[in-house]
Amino acid sequence: MNNIVNQKNSQTESLGEKLQKIRVERNISLEQASKDLNIPFKYLEDLENNNLSSLPSQAYLKKILKLYCRYLRLDFSACWRAMKKFKVAEAERNRDVNRKYFLSWPKFIRRMIIILLILAVLFFLVFKIKEIFIAPPLDIIQPTDGLIINQKQIEIIGQSQPEVEVTINNENILVDDQGNFQTTMDLQKGLNLIKITAKKRYSQIKEVEIRVLLKETTIE
Repeated sequence: MNNIVNQKNSQTESLGEKLQKIRVERNISLEQASKDLNIPFKYLEDLENNNLSSLPSQAYLKKILKLYCRYLRLDFSACWRAMKKFKVAEAERNRDVNRKYFLSWPKFIRRMIIILLILAVLFFLVFKIKEIFIAPPLDIIQPTDGLIINQKQIEIIGQSQPEVEVTINNENILVDDQGNFQTTMDLQKGLNLIKITAKKRYSQIKEVEIRVLLKETTIE
């Protein structure tokens, strides 16, 4: 009966507990082991307490475990397999704890979180759709509306967005990769109406109208 109990205890015993048990049986203090192996005391202590997250890296964990197993005359391969099983089991326990913690929240809070996530997604989609269909910006740097000049040509300078189709009095104007455009047009005597539009592929049209008056020059 005692053999069965001992066998069961050895199966449920963690690697850290096993290392500590063998060290104590051989009458070796943790301070002495740390000094003999030139390994920081805290790392050996964490190893025996299965506190593996405090160790610098996986490679370092493997290195100190190998040295410790050799020191205690244990089979390193078996200990390393046990260590990996422990880490997998620990990760699964953490996932279960997180899942149980979430499920333990009141139903109202869980529903509110789900609703907020859905609203956030819907808001993002609406914003993107609006961005597609809304009219692009159109800024006219010159000329200003209501300008009176006595020159037969006028320079038109403006800015919109890249890949926007700009027209001036129904003529397409080249737009650079910064959204800038510039052109020169002839004026007729009297009042000239300059109609400038900007449009993306599926968007609404942005329209600006500018009136320029060409005065007749008088010869004395």
